[in-house]
Formats: sequence, C-alpha cells, structure tokens
Amino acid sequence: MKRAFFLLAICLIMSQTACRKGTTAKVDNKQENSVALVKTDIFPLQEQHCHGSTFVELPNGDLLAAWFQGSGERKSDDVIILGSRFNKKTGIWCEPFLMADTPDFPDINPVLFIDPQNRLWLVWYTVLAYQWESSILKYRLSDDYMQSTGAPVWKWQDMIHVRPDRAAPEGIGRNDGFVSLLKKKLEDYHVSLVTDGYIREDGSGSVTEEMWKTAAGHVMERAKGLNLIRSGTDVNDKGESVPAQLGYPLMRRIGWQTRNKPLILGDRILLPLYSDGFEFSLIAITDDCGLTWHFSEPLVGAGSIQPALAMNSDGSITAYMRDNGPAPKRLLKSVSTDRGESWSTVHDSQIPNPGSAADNLVLKSGSLVTVHNDTEEGRHRLSVWLSKDEGKTWPFRKTLVDDEPGGETRAHYPAIIQGNDGRIHVTFTNQVPGPEGQPPLRNIVHASFSEYWLTE
Repeated sequence: MKRAFFLLAICLIMSQTACRKGTTAKVDNKQENSVALVKTDIFPLQEQHCHGSTFVELPNGDLLAAWFQGSGERKSDDVIILGSRFNKKTGIWCEPFLMADTPDFPDINPVLFIDPQNRLWLVWYTVLAYQWESSILKYRLSDDYMQSTGAPVWKWQDMIHVRPDRAAPEGIGRNDGFVSLLKKKLEDYHVSLVTDGYIREDGSGSVTEEMWKTAAGHVMERAKGLNLIRSGTDVNDKGESVPAQLGYPLMRRIGWQTRNKPLILGDRILLPLYSDGFEFSLIAITDDCGLTWHFSEPLVGAGSIQPALAMNSDGSITAYMRDNGPAPKRLLKSVSTDRGESWSTVHDSQIPNPGSAADNLVLKSGSLVTVHNDTEEGRHRLSVWLSKDEGKTWPFRKTLVDDEPGGETRAHYPAIIQGNDGRIHVTFTNQVPGPEGQPPLRNIVHASFSEYWLTE
C-alpha cells in the first residue's frame, strides 16, 4: 500500500510538469542557438531525492534520459528508475515515466546506451541489504524504443554476474535482526532437543552439549559473517596442494556498481564498474554484445571509483576517476594500452575533484571534454573543461552552475554526450535551498551547448 501511494504521488508530481521548454542562458547573435548555452528542467523542483542521471541520443535525434528517485538511496526501498524523452523538434522534455523497479528494493545509478546491434541497454544495480556491498548488477534490453512517449518496450532482463579473477576478500555486516531471530530459533531448537531426549544430562543422548554448541556456533558464525576466511587447500608455486586460509568468494562477486556510460570499440563494449566496498574500479568487457563478459584488472588507488573512459588517438584508453582518497583532491587517472584489459598505476591528474562523479567525452573534432565539480571541496560549482591535446592541458573552461560554497546548492553527478548534429548535451543533479525551514528541492537539469561556446 505504501509503495502504491508513493508511485501515485510521483505520477501526480510529474503530471504537474506538462513539458518543459528550454531557456536560453547565453546567446551569440552571430550564430544564435547553435552557440547558445541552453538549460532545461527535465521536471520541476521537488523534495524527492533524485540523482544519477544518464541519457542517450536516439536515431531520430531525440534524447532518452533516466535517473533514480525516491526518499533516499541505498536504505530506501521506494527508490525507482524514472525516465523522460526530449523531442528535438520541439525542445521539450515530456512527463517522466517508470523505467525499472525492483519492488521493496532500491534501484540505483542507471546507465543508458545503444549497442552495435542498435539495441537499447538500461544497466543499473539493485541494493539487496541496504549496503553498497550487496549490490547486484541488472540490465534490460529493447529494440522497440522509438516511441514518442513512455518507456521502451523491454524484451529481455537479466543480471551481469561479476567474477574478477583477483580481488581481496571483504566482510559482511553482522548482529542485525536476522541474527537475533536466528539465535532465538537455535535456543528454541535446543530446548526441543532436551525435551525430546536427544540431549541428556548424563550424556547418554545421541547429541551431546558439546556437539550442539559446536554446531550452533558454526551457524551463528555464518550469520554474523565471522567465518569469511575459510580453511581449504591452495596450490603453491611448486604446484603442490597445501592447507590455506581462503578468502570468501561471494564478496568478490557482488557489490559492483554502475555510474558512467560505456566505451564502444567496434564489437567490444567496455562498461565501467566500481565498488564502494573495495574503493576501486574495474571494467566489464564483452566482445559479443553482452552474451558473455570478462573483467579487466582492477584500477586500484586511494578511493579510485566511478571511472569515465576516453579513447586517445594512439589507441590507448584513459580512465578518469572520482577521488575518494586523501588530499590533494584531483580526478584520478589510469591508462590502458590493450583495449581495457590491463591498467597502469593510478595517479593524480591536474583536474580538481572534491570526491564527486565526473564524466568525459571525446568530441567529433578530437577534443576531450570533461564535466565535473572543479573544486577541491564542495559541489556548488559544475564546469566543463576542454583539452585539444588529450588532457595534457585544459585551456578552455566554462561554468554551468556556480554558487557560494558551504550552502545547500548542489550541481553534480553529470553525464555528457554529443549529438549527431555536433551539439553537446549534459544532464546533472540540481539541488537548491527550499523555502525557509523546509528541506532542499531537487531535480534533473539538461544543458546543451556547442563546442564553439566552449572555446569562444
């Protein structure tokens, strides 16, 4: 009932938008709207948490966007994936609609893209146990997505099962309600063993107290996550089987999260993934449009997460990553020379980053563009930087949002694409102060501009 009410409320909020026309923030009279920076609210400001936008250009030039929205993030079961369509001819975003919902679980960080088979992908993750480490990757496919309104027609849904060959084991939470309930159930069962004569004071029963304590202890250890390092056998450098303490393999298989669009290299798709648990990234790689996946070496640094990929002229690939580590706060950087399989040591770039998501794009001209919070603290300013030498220097910089630091204004978590007509598009999370005494208001904003505007 609560969930139905929430979805109804979302629909009522969205129905108030009608459709949103763009407003021109800056116009060059010589080239008019081809140069103008245009900002559009995809839907009106509201109190719901909305975040993690993604979007893709459709074959007819329209845009399809998605984001997650609800009362929170990983600890809120009402979080769903919403979407909206932008009509290129009218310049209007239409009423949002449901893209994905796992009932009673939060759905986070959608990623949209079109693969070499012209299929539309929606990739996201569902948080199973209110912690990022319990995230499960999901995807939907559609070849019927050119509708003027509403969601695509999804023909397939599945999970992406992650199996990195090498990763450090991680633990899980313990001492929750499930653990308490299990303890009570074990106590009750122990009483029944005594009552039924399986455990006797004189030790003559088929089960001794020592046997019971050992068995019950093992169950509680598993429930609390105390035995994540397990005994087994391993193979040493001589090829001999030897006793060893083995890591808990499950924690390498779950907790992987999406944020930025993939890099498509012919038939190869490189989908960036990261783990808030491990605090590093890796790349999911498919050479058959998602039938099978394998995984790159991890990109390991001090909090190197949420990679955005850029192809260089020599065929190498640069990953720019959010900096969740110590000062100086910069976008982190790693390079692959083998199409995403292995990666160089992570190091700082020259681009400031306060520990927030960034996205980048190689333009049709060959210039590299990054959109990010170009401060070391706070997400009050969102800017676009352009480099003509593949990131060695960044002489061109324009600001999309700029406010005083320390306030409630946020402009962050951007996504960037370039349309077939050359125009550059950015979506981002927008937060502004609410009425006095009220929580802040949020929405998703679409900004578009030309490369000329960036470099004028």
